[in-house]
This record gives sequence, structure tokens and C-alpha cells, in this order.
Amino acid sequence: MSVQSVLRRVRLAVALAALGALGACASFGMVGVRVSTPHPAPAALRGAEVQLQADPANAAAPDAATLQHAIVGAMTRAGLRPLIGMAAPYTLRYSYAAYLDFEASFPSGWPPPGPPIVLPDGSVIYSGVPFWWSGWSWPPPWYDRVLRVELRRVADGRLLWSSGAVLGSYDARLAPVAAVLADAVFAGFPQASGTRELRVHLP
Repeated sequence: MSVQSVLRRVRLAVALAALGALGACASFGMVGVRVSTPHPAPAALRGAEVQLQADPANAAAPDAATLQHAIVGAMTRAGLRPLIGMAAPYTLRYSYAAYLDFEASFPSGWPPPGPPIVLPDGSVIYSGVPFWWSGWSWPPPWYDRVLRVELRRVADGRLLWSSGAVLGSYDARLAPVAAVLADAVFAGFPQASGTRELRVHLP
């Protein structure tokens, strides 16, 4: 084999490795958010004052303020007027939960050597080593986070609108994840409805 042929193969291998690394980095920050909104919201809710209420478990959590801030921002961008601790014609109750996905965090193909495994964010593990990971180590924990909201009329307690979003990612930070979830829940408000998946980038 000639020297030029060897050099061409080396350059090709380096280029492929770089492309793989770039793709893995991009997928690491890009996440899918599954949103379910059973029906559109009434047009009368545009610009309405809405009293914000946290689920008791969320209200007592150490990061309650972070979650509340994300939801207030999303409601405002959606055209609602969120109120805290003040009476309003409508109430919006929200609940948030996070779950560790054991199968995604600890794939059954471990320990190495194992078959290629596609992780939830699209990265690939081959022989136990993620292409974007250094050394022989597990990937970081994969969390599924769920945010649900219900908007009711105070006068009769009737449920007028509801929406929910599920986001899976390796990111352990709540603030950026909560902001993405909250925006997804109110995406297209008040007209958007149905089940859809949004692709977003975590900051």
C-alpha cells in the first residue's frame, strides 16, 4: 500500500470521527418534547387573569420558585395574565414530576463488549463506549420529566383546558428543563390541540 493511500485513509477516518462527534454533540443538547392537549382553549381566555396554583407537592419542594418562574413566563408569552395569591375568574393548577429511566440510564447491553445501543438522545454506544463519552463509563442518568396543567373556571369549577408535556434528557438542571416544558405545554395556545412532538434545544 502506498504512502498516499495510507494518508487518504487516515484523513477519511479523522473526518468520519469528527462528523460523528459533531452529530453526537448536537443530539446531546437537542431533545424531544411530547405534548398532549385534548382540545383548544376557549377564545375568551385570551388576556384573561388566571390565579396560579401549584400542586401541594410542588409548592413544598425546594425548587418551587424555579418551576413557578418558568410557568409564569410561559403563561405570559401565551397571552394569559398569571396572578399569585390573588383572586381571579380562572385558576390554573400545575403539577410536575421527574422520574429516573433505569433502562435508558443503564442499557441492558452493558457491560462491554455489547451490541450497538441507540440511547434516547440518538447517541450510539458501541462495545460499551459512547462515541461522545471519554473512558469506560456509564452514560449520565436519563430523566423523564412531566408537567401537567389544568385551567378551570372559578364560578363552577368546570375544566376549560388542559395540557401536558413529557421531556426526556440527561440534563439534571431544573431551570432550563422547566422553561422548555412550560413553553411546550402552552405552545400554540389557545388554538393548538392534539398530540404532537416538538424538537427543542436545551440552553
